[in-house]
Amino acid sequence: PMGNFSRDKVLKLAKGYKGRSSTCYSIAIRRVHKALQYQYRDRRVKKRIVRKQWIVTLTAATREHGFNYSRFIMCLNRSNVNIDRKILADLAINEPYSFKTIIDEVKRQNDYVEFEQIKPKLRLQSGVLLHEAIENGSLRATQPTPEEIEEIEKSLIPKEIKMIGLRYPERDAKDPKKDYLRLSFQEEDEAFLKEQERLQLSLKEQKKLPREVLTDNWEEDMSMYKHKRKP
Repeated sequence: PMGNFSRDKVLKLAKGYKGRSSTCYSIAIRRVHKALQYQYRDRRVKKRIVRKQWIVTLTAATREHGFNYSRFIMCLNRSNVNIDRKILADLAINEPYSFKTIIDEVKRQNDYVEFEQIKPKLRLQSGVLLHEAIENGSLRATQPTPEEIEEIEKSLIPKEIKMIGLRYPERDAKDPKKDYLRLSFQEEDEAFLKEQERLQLSLKEQKKLPREVLTDNWEEDMSMYKHKRKP
């Protein structure tokens, strides 16, 4: 208990604290007391964080071999391989071949072929070597020719859609100001998107926007204030 701490012991624990917390006893004892509470709590929280890191490592490592983490742990518990997550995560990082041996043994003991038949997508998650990818056509050993590049670009670029005429012909056909040969409605779409962005702003963000200034006709604009009393 801190009641038995001497003055020198409290100041020794408070060494390095900011300001008077390291020299003034009345302030240091509060800081030290709070620090010891955090130490007691985080000694337990640290174990949870490290366990989460092991699970993240194992999840990435098992996916390379057609497993997911939950299925791997289930098969591991049913087998006679008694290795905890700490050792498995270390093997996955530093000894990938040893980790693959463990996975193969777990698969053999649990007849994992049955699960692969139920979920054939797991087979697609296995890794492929470089020469196998070149043989399958997934990768190329040489650069593509200019003709092949043009074909790829044509396949990626969408075809242009040309819209000739009015958007609402029944409503706008009698208006001579409307353009009958417009190919797109880019101006209307940009105005609509700009208005939607303005409506989504918060009140604080709207206040930061530049305000409109009445500069066209000052007398006409100020005519609405005629009935107001002048200062």
